[in-house]
Amino acid sequence: MKKYSKFILPLAIIILVIVSLVLKNKTNNIQEVKLIQNETSSLDQVCYEYKKASDISVNTDQEEVQNTIYDREYIKFSYLDNARVTGTHDILPAGRDSNRATFIGVTQDGFLNVIATAIAEGETWQEQRIYKIENDQLFVGYQKIETPKYLDENEVYMYKDLNNIVFETEEFFLNKVACDSKNLEN
Repeated sequence: MKKYSKFILPLAIIILVIVSLVLKNKTNNIQEVKLIQNETSSLDQVCYEYKKASDISVNTDQEEVQNTIYDREYIKFSYLDNARVTGTHDILPAGRDSNRATFIGVTQDGFLNVIATAIAEGETWQEQRIYKIENDQLFVGYQKIETPKYLDENEVYMYKDLNNIVFETEEFFLNKVACDSKNLEN
């Protein structure tokens, strides 16, 4: 036993040093996770909504009733940093199937250039979407007939020429709204 006793104290010190380093690293990792959680929970969220009344007749058992429902779009996104965004885009046409997309992309000079993963009528696809922000309005870019999309190597529908993207500024735009829990039902 005396033979091993001179190794016990140095071995115990080495074990204590290793344990303290492991615990310190674990604490640092927990602090990093909390910092990341705080950063993402305090992201700047921005929301825009389009809402236009659409009169659609609804048939009940005995009579036809006129109800006002709406064509709606709702876009909610967060700035991840000065150049990146992530969000959702809900398209809710009156009386027809809806379209929901999540997106991630970049922002520069008032434009958002994103890749959206959209779901509608049981189909899922990815496509490029362009948004323009001006004052408190968001404009959805769309393609003219002459600006086709192509399927890239990652199976994402991309615009061939971004210079030909059109933004409807007279009738169709989304107004900035508070990002409280919006009721997306008609």
